[in-house]
Formats: sequence, structure tokens, C-alpha cells
Amino acid sequence: GCYVPIAYTAAKLLTLHTGIGSTLFTNQEGVAMALALANHYDYLPFDSLVDATSILSRHDGTAHGEKLEEMSVHPDCAFRLQKVLSIGRAPYEHTLFMDADAFPCSEAVREVFDEHDRTRADLMLMPEPVRARGFNSGFISIKRTPNVRRLTAKWHERVSKSCFMHRNGNAAGRVLDQPDMWRTLDEYRHIVDVVRMPFRLQACRPEMWLPKERDNFFKVHGLDPNSSFIEHPTCPVAHVNPFKTPWLITRHVNRFCGTKDLGPLSLLVYETLQVGLNFSQPGLGVTRQQAKTCLSKTKPLSKAKRAPRAGTAGAQNAASAHGTRDVLVNKQPSSDAHTAPAVTSSAPAGSLGRRKGATRKS
Repeated sequence: GCYVPIAYTAAKLLTLHTGIGSTLFTNQEGVAMALALANHYDYLPFDSLVDATSILSRHDGTAHGEKLEEMSVHPDCAFRLQKVLSIGRAPYEHTLFMDADAFPCSEAVREVFDEHDRTRADLMLMPEPVRARGFNSGFISIKRTPNVRRLTAKWHERVSKSCFMHRNGNAAGRVLDQPDMWRTLDEYRHIVDVVRMPFRLQACRPEMWLPKERDNFFKVHGLDPNSSFIEHPTCPVAHVNPFKTPWLITRHVNRFCGTKDLGPLSLLVYETLQVGLNFSQPGLGVTRQQAKTCLSKTKPLSKAKRAPRAGTAGAQNAASAHGTRDVLVNKQPSSDAHTAPAVTSSAPAGSLGRRKGATRKS
């Protein structure tokens, strides 16, 4: 739906900055939208596109007797299950999972992989800024190990139970994957080695700039609010939802988030949304009314100086020189890795091969 153009933009930036390939986990309509964008721009920034809903229906299609199809009337449940699936079935040995609205801003994204390798831990997690002991599930560095597989399987089971318990009415909207992740981490802490992601490598979050949340954000991290840092942070990724807080991208993220020669991030995101949400072909998962609403919410993104259109010759040459990227980043699949339906990217994946990479869930 509306998030696929966001994931497409983020994947393009990942490749542009790092040359690391990525995999997009979405649904059938999301795959069609990603291919439509690739056809429009003549550029596919993903190693592969995975219809996660199809996998759930074939292998994990029940939750305590409830068929997934019967639960599909609750999009939040399907979304949460797909997210855990994308982490558990990442086709790489070392994966950086990012939500669709996590935008790579520099080549420092590579340092997340390097720092995690140095720790030799199974997981490297970013603290949740509003909870002192919780972690954020939208930006995770994860190794492919037997114990991690057990953890993600248990996490999936817990989210499935939550979906079943809240299957009626609007209750499905209360299903969240993070609380279930925290409970699972507590249960498996004796066999899964978890380390805290260094602050310099964590994704920038809206809490850094929102006056009512800024003080608590820095308190959780043991830091003093600093105006210079707030305006020019060193974070490698900006995790800011363009549908909820688009003005933060225009006012703050544009200042530090690099896009090479593609222009301000806000305008790049908005232009890609305009393209994706104005396709006339059926089967892309977005109605006219939904497209209108999504574009209306992100209108503030257009309040920036116009940049070269993504997909022009200059932008494509830059992307080809630096590689490609997507939501679920991992560097190389193991011999027994799940093989998702793959679409080869038109840009090189770089010299890292496929041992490490990234994944995204749209």
C-alpha cells in the first residue's frame, strides 16, 4: 500500500550509501507495487521481493484454530505476523531489519554490522526511548543462529496468540509486536546473547525533536539535551514516519540525512509517493481514497527546494556506482537459508556478496 513507495525510497538510499542489498517482505499487492515502481524508474533496489502473506498462509496460517484468511480482516494482526516472519526468515547470515520508514542517511550503516560482529552477540538491539528496559523492534541487527531461530519462532507464537485474543472488533489494533518481543527476550535471555546498540549507531527517532518527549529520550540514554546534536545528529538512519510527522523530516532530517545527488529526503519521499500512488493499474493494494489520504498527510514533505527526480540518469548512475538496498538487510544467505521469490536488482549488490544484508517490512 502506501508504505511500499516509502520502502522503495529507503532501499534506494541503502544501496546508494553502502552497496548492501536488501529484501522486501510485504504482501502480493506490495510486490506488484514494488515492481511497478521498478518499471517506472527502470531500477529495482531490492535483492528480492517476498509475499509474506503467502508464506504465512502455507506454513503458519493458523493461530489457535483461526485461519489467517479469517484474521485478515484485521490488518494490524497480519502486519505484525509478517514483521516477525521477515525477521525470522531473513535470507542472510547477518541481517539488519528496518521498518519501511527507516531511511539510511550515510555509509555509517555499515558500522552497525561491524560493531555487532565485534561483540559476537546474537542480537544487537536499540533501546525503546520511552521505556528504560524495552527495545525497539523497528531497527534490529540479528545473526542467523539456532537460538535466534527458537526465539523468533516463540515471538511469532506470542504475536499469533495476541492476534487470536484480540480478533474481534477493533481490538486487533491493540496487538503490538514489541511487548511480545520483550517477553520472549526475557524468556530466552539464558541462551540468546543480546547487546545494547551504541547510541552513535542507533536510528534517530521523533522523540529527539518533540518538545514533550525530548527530555525523557535523552534521560533514557543518559545524555544531556544538546541543541547542536539535536540539529546535526550522527545517527546512520532516520526512523521517522512521513505519514505521522512529515514536518520533522522537512525541518530536521533534511539537514543531516544524505541522499547524494537526489535532493532533500522529504522531496525524494514525496515524489516517489506521488508516482506510486498515481499508478492506474489494478492490484496494487491502494484505493483512490487511500492514495488521496496518504498524499494529503505527506503534503508537508513537498515544502522543500526541488531536487533532481529519483530515477533520472544522474540518480541511476549514482545508484549503480554505490549499490542497492531494502528493508531487511543481510549480508549473505546460508546454505539452508529460506529462498524467497527473487527479483535481481538492476544495481550491483557490492563486494559483500550475500553474507550480510537488510530486510524491510512494508
